[in-house]
Amino acid sequence: MNTNLLNEASSERPALAWFSLSAGKICLGGKPTDESYQKLKSLGVTHLATVQTGEEQAPVIRDKAHAAGLAWLWVPFTSPGASSSTDDVHLHQYLHELSQMLQEGASIYLHCDGTGHRCSLLFYALCHYCRLPSNSAYSALHSFGHGAANHLPRADLSWAASLGHEAPKA
Repeated sequence: MNTNLLNEASSERPALAWFSLSAGKICLGGKPTDESYQKLKSLGVTHLATVQTGEEQAPVIRDKAHAAGLAWLWVPFTSPGASSSTDDVHLHQYLHELSQMLQEGASIYLHCDGTGHRCSLLFYALCHYCRLPSNSAYSALHSFGHGAANHLPRADLSWAASLGHEAPKA
C-alpha cells in the first residue's frame, strides 16, 4: 500500500483512488501524517476510518482528525486469526456504520498501518456486506493499485467475505 499518496498529488493525477459504493465513496491509504489531515479534507475526505488498536495511537489520530474537521470512526481490529465471535459482532457493527455513512454520501478514507492488510480486508468485507459479488469486490480491491489485493492470503479473503455476508442488516 502506498503511504505517500498524499504527497504524489498533481494536476494530472488524483491523490486518492476512490471507489464509489452506495451514495458515497471510499479509498484506502496509509496512516495519516501530521501534515496530511488538512490535505485529506481538501481532497474531499469527510470521514477518517482508523483500523488500528489503541496501542497504535488511535486516540491521537482521532484528535487530529477532529481538529481538521473530519468525522472519525475507530475500528479496533488486529487480524482475522485473532478475532473471536465477540470481535466479529463488533466488526459487524462497524460494517453497518461504514455502510450507513456511505449511504449518506460520505467520502471515507480507510486506513490502518503501512501494510494496508487490515483496511484491505475490512474494505473487502464491506463490499460483501453491501452485496457485491466476490469477483467485483476483488476487482474493486485491485482498483486501489499498489498490490492491495495481491498480498492477502486466500484464507483472510475468505474470512472477510464471510464476515460481510454474515453481518446482520439493520
